[in-house]
Amino acid sequence: MKPVELLFLRCAAYAALGATLAMNQGCKGGVSATPGLAAGSGTAGRPDSSLFRPTEASLCLQQMIKKPAGQFHLSFAESSSDGKSTSVEADVTPMTIDYRKREVSEEQTSGSTKKLELSKLSEMELDFDIMGPVPWHGELVAAQDAARAQGSQVVNGYNAMEYAIDTADEPGPQKATFDSLMAVEDYKIVGNAWVTRDSGCLVKYSIDFEKDRKNGSVSKTHFEGNVTKK
Repeated sequence: MKPVELLFLRCAAYAALGATLAMNQGCKGGVSATPGLAAGSGTAGRPDSSLFRPTEASLCLQQMIKKPAGQFHLSFAESSSDGKSTSVEADVTPMTIDYRKREVSEEQTSGSTKKLELSKLSEMELDFDIMGPVPWHGELVAAQDAARAQGSQVVNGYNAMEYAIDTADEPGPQKATFDSLMAVEDYKIVGNAWVTRDSGCLVKYSIDFEKDRKNGSVSKTHFEGNVTKK
């Protein structure tokens, strides 16, 4: 999926959910931290950790990368039923980011490596190079009311809340809204996500996303990601 398509889907999803902050900031080419979230710092309290808030969790992860409180490793991957895949590995410190991106299609394989001072990391590099494989451009947002808290546990060095996601449990009106936004006959999202209990950042996920298109074709995408504290 091209960056412009990802941005359109992300903005459409935020609009449907009334995410004013994301529409005012993220869809203009840069996302600011959600009020009340001290990304990765553990200083902000979450109002209700039983509720899955994917927009806030993804924005918090973005800010955690931009302004890290410590060192961590990122591993994000996306693979689809058409044979295409994208993976990103990165080491982040409070001053630098060293990342490797690999893309595979039926015709070719490409890769790139960059080591930058965080102050020189552009919004485009962050959004589409590093966070491109993260399911934050509609997939998790579409499933937020289908998520059920499973309890807290330590994951990748973080105290996190686990959420089980299955859109079979999603409210009908919201399902219909996203059917329309995605221009599909139906969609299914199943998996798990882990969000830090203090700051609300997405630090682990495993998500399967299926779209049944109106022309009868079916596409499937698997997302896998980890943020691991060093």
